[in-house]
Amino acid sequence: MSAAGDTSNARNDATHEAIHAARAVAMSWHGVLFDRGRRAIHAATRATFARWQVALTDAELEETRGPAGRPQIMRLFALPSVSEAFRRTHGRWVTAEDIAAMLTDLEPRLLEAARAAQVPNQDACDAIRRLHARGVRTAVICCTQRRLLGPQLEALERAGVPIDALVTADEACEPAPAPWGIFEAVRLLGIDGTGDLALLDDCDDGVRAAQNAGAIAISVCTEGGRPAAGAAGAIRSLDEVG
Repeated sequence: MSAAGDTSNARNDATHEAIHAARAVAMSWHGVLFDRGRRAIHAATRATFARWQVALTDAELEETRGPAGRPQIMRLFALPSVSEAFRRTHGRWVTAEDIAAMLTDLEPRLLEAARAAQVPNQDACDAIRRLHARGVRTAVICCTQRRLLGPQLEALERAGVPIDALVTADEACEPAPAPWGIFEAVRLLGIDGTGDLALLDDCDDGVRAAQNAGAIAISVCTEGGRPAAGAAGAIRSLDEVG
């Protein structure tokens, strides 16, 4: 086997050991448990920006993948290409009033995205069931309000997935990369500290939130994307979990 192969195998082994050693495992709601690739969320965001005559590219949406709603609107306008496209169309830079109006337009679209992607990803459900069978406590962390997750919450209950704790924006005061969602998950799970929790997330902000909280950050790259910088490990398939 080549040296590169040896290195890759060693990295995979270290990732699996980190997950296996954790007393609890948390997943991100969007991208991991629901809406693989965040296609429904990205379609909703693209439609809102189109109302303001700004055409978002796939690359811009991927670069700003993370907590939906206002956080993603802000991340998009932090890209020079998006802010300049708005300025060219409207003859001025975006204002706080514009962002508030865009968020008002986006929220019903996010609820529709929850309807469009209401079936939880089977591989994530299977991973949670395997962890549960091993006695590992599980949580899901989401930076969206529960009122915008209704169809997905109902589908998850029907699926009977044994999740021990669910943290949404209603329970955490700030979205990732702030650590509050992880702190709340640790409290609800009743584990000793954040170092006992492994977070599986598909975006950079989620990985940074785990780092900020002192949890184990595992980057999920099921869509073939790059691992988030600074993660303790990366997985290409949730079949590797549990």
